[in-house]
Amino acid sequence: LEFRRVLFRSAINLTALRGFSAGDTVSPETLAQKGIVKTLGGALPKVKILSNGELSAKLSFVGCTVSEGARKKIEGAGGTIK
Repeated sequence: LEFRRVLFRSAINLTALRGFSAGDTVSPETLAQKGIVKTLGGALPKVKILSNGELSAKLSFVGCTVSEGARKKIEGAGGTIK
């Protein structure tokens, strides 16, 4: 039998991050804690941040991929992407 690893992904718009405060870290773990993404069998999804919406808080993004539009908005608000 051949087993294939299924990638569990979740796309998140900037509008979904309103529950985060300036200085917070946005990661798959913190998104799951806030109920923004769901886990599958305890596994965290691969998260991609999309640019729909505005961002005014300075947030740090860790372990997420980010669209080019979202990158501009995050960096424009003083946030970082690692």
